[in-house]
Amino acid sequence: MEIPPKEEVVADDNPQQEPEKTEDSPAPNVNANTKKITLTADDTGRLVIDGNQQQFDCNTTIAIKAGQYNSIVIRNLNGNSGCPIRIENDGLVEFVGLRKTMSIANVSHITISGNGTQGIERGFLFRDNEGRAVELSGDINHFTYQYVEFKNIGDYVISYNNKKKYDGSTSSYAQNLTFTHLKAVNTASLINFPGEINGAEIEGLIRKLEISYIDVSNCPIARNVVYIGLVEDYDVHDNTFTNINAQNDNHNAMFLLMGNGKFYNNHISKHQGNAIRAWAVSIGSTPKEIHIFNNIVVNSRKYSAFEVQSVERHMIPNKTTYVNAKVYHNTCGGLNELRDWYGVVVDAYRLFGGQLEVYNNLAFDFKAPHPKSYIVSYMSLEEGKLKEYNNLYFPTSVAAGFADQEYFKLSADSKAYQSGVANALNTDIYTKQRNKNSPSVGAVE
Repeated sequence: MEIPPKEEVVADDNPQQEPEKTEDSPAPNVNANTKKITLTADDTGRLVIDGNQQQFDCNTTIAIKAGQYNSIVIRNLNGNSGCPIRIENDGLVEFVGLRKTMSIANVSHITISGNGTQGIERGFLFRDNEGRAVELSGDINHFTYQYVEFKNIGDYVISYNNKKKYDGSTSSYAQNLTFTHLKAVNTASLINFPGEINGAEIEGLIRKLEISYIDVSNCPIARNVVYIGLVEDYDVHDNTFTNINAQNDNHNAMFLLMGNGKFYNNHISKHQGNAIRAWAVSIGSTPKEIHIFNNIVVNSRKYSAFEVQSVERHMIPNKTTYVNAKVYHNTCGGLNELRDWYGVVVDAYRLFGGQLEVYNNLAFDFKAPHPKSYIVSYMSLEEGKLKEYNNLYFPTSVAAGFADQEYFKLSADSKAYQSGVANALNTDIYTKQRNKNSPSVGAVE
């Protein structure tokens, strides 16, 4: 029998004006008319929030009282579309040591957020744990996890072993998952969601996944920082990774994503592995697309900036099909310092019918380019499936004409400045408007 959590109820009948959001302390995103209950652990350091034991709705914010917790269990909570249940911190909530975890199971339309207290940027902190930190299970849908920090985590930081068998019904996949404003220092793999296509069976599919505004640094053995086994329509943007995989030489990636979607506005530096290994597959019979754009990828020990490929076992007649991919307006330089393999903008493998288009990319200072191209290494891409044009390569960053070596903004006299082919991309990596008719080559206008 579960011991009910200790509870304090606060009715906010005369709410004050919400404090202005600052960069260091984002304002809580709370409906001004909601009430709040504050929960804390039992005498064993455990807190259970169970919708089967107590009813919660979006008109009541669940706040978790500051302190160190052995575990927090969140399960069986179901909000509604446009009215999610919100769980937030009340002060700094910490998980310190081995097997100090947050477990989340069978939830929909909920937001777990560490910006509940003004002045604390990430109010949930997991640290010094050789095991896993956050474990998802069961049905997870319409779920947001944000403003959380992780330090010194030895196993998967956030994991979800989704075993659902896809049959086309909404109950056979997870959907609308968002992970945003997270910070990780000295961790193993940050997000690990296995999924696969095995024979004629599709398992562990996620539809609509956003990973954004994540800061990952100083992770010497992370390997694949984010691994998603099967995802339709990923939206990966505005993430910053630096000093990754200093002690690992496997064929790693910052993101290894199997499916289709968009990868943009990411800044990756001082790393080992591709920024993204985009393994392309479309669920169903309609070909979808992968877009890789507005990324800065610099100073890697190994491999090209990006990889695009499909694998034969994922091509199931009447169940899956190919993907068309585009790689454009990226800035890539100083790649593959070990020189033990090719290092260019994109490694292009077979796409089993898909087309690859590569244009308006700015490249410089590649240590071991492909003998035929500084832009694309032709691994096994089918004849006639590559369209490559208007990319620029320079032997050094000075020759490329950067105004600085941190943001890679262009000088007005750079050959890349306003020399691109017009396209539908309106802004650069810093959201600056692009020249409509003559955009600059690379990620920065």
